[in-house]
Amino acid sequence: MKNSSPLTIKSRLVLAFSLLLLALGGYFGGVQLLTPQGQSESEKIVAEVADQGLASSSTDVLATYIEMYGKYQVKAFANHKFAMPTDQEIQALRIEATALDQLYFKMSAAERTKIKRVSFPYAQLEVDGKISYKKFEDLTPAERESLKC
Repeated sequence: MKNSSPLTIKSRLVLAFSLLLLALGGYFGGVQLLTPQGQSESEKIVAEVADQGLASSSTDVLATYIEMYGKYQVKAFANHKFAMPTDQEIQALRIEATALDQLYFKMSAAERTKIKRVSFPYAQLEVDGKISYKKFEDLTPAERESLKC
């Protein structure tokens, strides 16, 4: 007597189709992350901050800062329990943080006391000429000592 498979033909087809969709999703999701779209968005933000100039009123700068800060916080402190952000995504976050910092210093001292200054949650590490990023709470004691923090 032959050993029969525990899966029926219908189950096998569903499994094969699911695996195909999973592979396609992984491929196209990875391709999307590698495109420079995220960098162009952050470059737009930097250009927007540069366009603000001294001509805009301080309340416009404050409103822009608050809006951008909220979006930044969602991206920077998202729960990455199962997938860590790539170095390109972290680099785009760093550019956004720099743009927010520029906006912060365009405000008056009275306005600065009402809001919180942006913080970048990653440390930049250079190992063998390659730059990588790591959350501050995940740093080892040796890495902390090398960064002097």
